[in-house]
Amino acid sequence: MKQKNRNSYKSQTTQRGVTLLEVMIAVFVLGIGLLGVAALQGASVRHTNNALERTMAVILTETLSELLRANPQLARQGSFAFSDCTGSTELGTHGWVLDVKQATRAATCPEVEWVAARNVYIVTIEWDDERTGVDSRVITEIMP
Repeated sequence: MKQKNRNSYKSQTTQRGVTLLEVMIAVFVLGIGLLGVAALQGASVRHTNNALERTMAVILTETLSELLRANPQLARQGSFAFSDCTGSTELGTHGWVLDVKQATRAATCPEVEWVAARNVYIVTIEWDDERTGVDSRVITEIMP
């Protein structure tokens, strides 16, 4: 019969609990993960606001197209075109400009250009989004 080697490593006790080093490493890894989640949350909020402003700009462009369709004779003459950031009170575009500024930024200056050769309006709404550092622009063509 073979005898067991008495010098061989034999664990007589089992480990109970965790060491302080293991706890510190786990807390560190958890902390890094939570910082990443917080950073993603901040970026998500910034980009959600940008998407909201873009959506509102598109909806307001559709509102302008309804103004054009409400008065097709003047619309086909290019009467709704403006680039002075105020619009026309008589045609209803002044209120539209105020709505655009409220939905995007107060400094936003929407432009409505009439291209007679193509019988189309080109509506440009452009604003600076300082939260994301990106210039936002919505360009739409409307045929009266």
